[in-house]
Formats: sequence, structure tokens, C-alpha cells
Amino acid sequence: MLKLPTSAFALVKKLPVPLGAALACLVLAGPAMAADAGADADARQERAQAAKQVQAERKAARAEIAAQRAVIDRRRTALESECYQRFAVEDCLRQAREEAREQDKPLRERELQINDEERKERAAQRLEDIEAKKAQKAASSMQAKERPPAAQRDTQAIRAQRAQDAQQRAAQQASHQRDRQAQIEQRESAQEQERRAAARAQFEAKQKEAAERKARAADAARERGPQAAPLPAPPAPAAP
Repeated sequence: MLKLPTSAFALVKKLPVPLGAALACLVLAGPAMAADAGADADARQERAQAAKQVQAERKAARAEIAAQRAVIDRRRTALESECYQRFAVEDCLRQAREEAREQDKPLRERELQINDEERKERAAQRLEDIEAKKAQKAASSMQAKERPPAAQRDTQAIRAQRAQDAQQRAAQQASHQRDRQAQIEQRESAQEQERRAAARAQFEAKQKEAAERKARAADAARERGPQAAPLPAPPAPAAP
């Protein structure tokens, strides 16, 4: 009885650890994450990174399965060639193929597990997309309800523009009023300065005129010289 080598079973043990737990967490968390898809970008990014990692590990697992299956097929082909050199060819071939199937069985189970994980992941993704579309539709509907009608928006815009124009006109009028008041105050200040200057000039002119009169009087007195003393009054006549 032919014995196949156990190297294929050893290779099976080298397969990556099943990713079922990680994928299950991703599938179960899908609907809950979809509810917050519009508001939680960080969670979406983490899920995308986790999905990429799962896909990479799954791809590596498939490559490992294919490599191990190729080893089993080559060994089976070699054993079948040996069987044709023996007397009981059919029994030898049946045994070689049976043992090859036994060696391929864990590979097939792992392959089915990966396919099932992918199917569940696609279903979860479809559910998440549906929930995201529902949330987006609900948000759009809410925004449409909160948005005022076009006519109301136009009226509000006109009122706002009118209020802004009125404020600008009031500001301009206040600015013009301040300018006029400043001009009046400046003109009055100039007139006051002119009055004070005229009064000071008039006072100085009067002072000068008085000084000149005093000087002329002094000059005239000096020109006349000293005056003689008046004669004494005659005595009064005697009484009869």
C-alpha cells in the first residue's frame, strides 16, 4: 500500500490564522457604523483600512492554498506514474487519489471559509450602503424642510438689502452733519479770533492816541514857559 508524504499536511498547518473573528466584527459593526457614516469620517477611514488589511490577508491565504494544492497535485501525479508500473494499477491509483483528496480537504475547507467571509462582507457592505443612502436622503429632506421657500428667501433678501441701504444713508447723513458742524465751529472760531484782534488793535490805537495827546500837551506847556503870578485883589471900600 502506497503512502503519501505528510509534507502537504505540514503545509496546511502553516496557513495564516483564520480571519473570521476580525471579519465578523466588521460585519456586525457595519449597520451601526452606517448610521453614523455621514458624521464620523474617522470611523469610515478605520473600516476602510481594516477592509484593506482583510483583503490582503485573504489574498495571501488564497495564494498559500494554491501553492499547497500545487504540491499535492504534483505528488499525486508522481504517484500515479508509479502506479502504472505496478501490478494492481487501479487500486494504486484509487489510493493515491483518495489520499490526495484527504490532503486537499483542509485546503478546500479553508477556501470555503474565505468565500463565506467574502459573501458576508459583501452583504454587510450592501447593507451599509443602503443605510448610508437612507441617512443622506433623510438629511436632505430635513434641510429641504428647514430651507424657506424661494419667495420668502427673496423677500428676506430684499428686506435685508433695504435695511443695509437705510443704515448706509443714516451713516452718510450723520457724517455730513458732523462735517457741517465742524465747518460752523471753525468759521465761528475764525470770526471770534478776528473780533479779538480788531478789539486789541482798537485798544492799542486809543492808547497810542492818548499818549500822543499827552505828549503834545507837554510840548505846548514847555513852549509857553512859566506864567506870572496874578495880581492881588483890590481892598474892599470902607463902609459909610
